[in-house]
Amino acid sequence: MSQIRIEPVRSARDRRTFINLARQLNKNRELWVPSLAQHQKREISPVHNPFYEHATAEFYVAYLQSRPVGRIAAIENRAHNQYWEDRIGFFGHYECIDDAEVSRLLFITAQQWLADRGLDAIRGPTNPSMNANIGFLIDGFQYRPTIPMPYPQPYYPDQAESFGFKKAMDVIVYGWNYDDYSDQHIENMRNRIARLSQQVQKRNQITIRGPDLRNLRKELEIIRSICNDSLADNWGFVPLTDEEIRMEGEELKQIVDSEMFSIAEIDGQAQAVFLACPDYNELLARMNGHILPWGWLTYLLYRRRIRKYVVYVYAATRFADAQGVGVLLYERYFDACFRKGIKYCETGYVLENNMLMRNTIEKLGAVPCKRYRMYEKPIR
Repeated sequence: MSQIRIEPVRSARDRRTFINLARQLNKNRELWVPSLAQHQKREISPVHNPFYEHATAEFYVAYLQSRPVGRIAAIENRAHNQYWEDRIGFFGHYECIDDAEVSRLLFITAQQWLADRGLDAIRGPTNPSMNANIGFLIDGFQYRPTIPMPYPQPYYPDQAESFGFKKAMDVIVYGWNYDDYSDQHIENMRNRIARLSQQVQKRNQITIRGPDLRNLRKELEIIRSICNDSLADNWGFVPLTDEEIRMEGEELKQIVDSEMFSIAEIDGQAQAVFLACPDYNELLARMNGHILPWGWLTYLLYRRRIRKYVVYVYAATRFADAQGVGVLLYERYFDACFRKGIKYCETGYVLENNMLMRNTIEKLGAVPCKRYRMYEKPIR
C-alpha cells in the first residue's frame, strides 16, 4: 500500500503548509528566491485575488507518511475558455520532491478534478494564469530568477513528460549584461538604436511621455486598453478585468519608477506603453521572503542599490508596432539605465512564435538568457 496520500487544502493550517512547501523544497538552492509570504497568501486566495472572479481552483498537498512532499493546483479558468472557445484546464503552483510516484499522483489528482468538470485537456504550469508567472525552466538555471518569474527544479520537465505532457509553447527571456560588453560595443549599440529611432521618427509624429502619477487610474486604463488590443491574438492571452488591473495598480504603486514608465502617443492617441521596474528579487533574496522583523530595514537600505531592471510591461497597438514605436521606448529606457548605472536588464516573457517582438529585441542587442516551457496533455 502506498504511503503517499494527496489531500485537498481546506483549513488555514493546510494553506500554510501549501505555501511553506516551496521554501522547504528549495531552501538549499543558492539562486532560488522566496516570494513574500503575504503575496503568496493573496495569490491563492479566492477572496483577495480577482483572478478567481472568473476562475475556480482546488489546491492539493502530497504527504509521504506525515511529511508534506509536493503540491499542485487544479485550475478552471472560465475567462480563458470563453475567450478561446475551448475547454482547457490548467495546473499550477507545482512543487515536488524528486520522486516519480509523488509527481504522478499529484498530476493524476489535478487531472481528475479537471476531468470531473468536463474539461478536455490540462495545460501548465500557470501560477495561476498566463497573466502571472508561468512555465517550467528549461534553460538559464545559471541566472537568478527575475521578479516575478519562478525558478522551478530542473527535474520538473522530466516529471511532466513522464506523465505524458508534451510541449505546448516556450517563452523566452532576453537580457542585456553591460558588464560583458566593451565600451566600444555599448557605444555601437547606442548609436545603432539612435539611428533606428531617427528612422522611426521620420515616418511619424510620435510623442513619448512619462506617466501622470496623480491620475494613475487613467494611466492604468490606458495600459489595459493597449494590452488587450496588442495581445489579443497571443497564445494563451486573456483580457485583464477591471479588478485585475486595479490590483496591478496597487502593486505598481510600490515598484513604479517614473523614469522607466513611458507612453507613446501618435497623433495625440496613446498607442504603446513601456514599464520597467527594479528586480526586487535582489532584495527578497536578502529579506528571505519576510518583511518582519528586519525585512523592512533591508528594503530601505538596499532598494536604491538594485542594479538589475526588468521590463514589466511592453505593449503596442498593431499600428504602433508596424511603425516601430518599440525602438523609441527602448531608447528612452536604455538612456535611463545608463544614467542610473544599471548593469543588467531583462525582458518579460516573449512567446517563441512572436517573431516581430523577438526581431525587434534582438536588433537592440539582446540575447536569450532563459527559456520556460508550457506543457499540455489531453484528458480524454
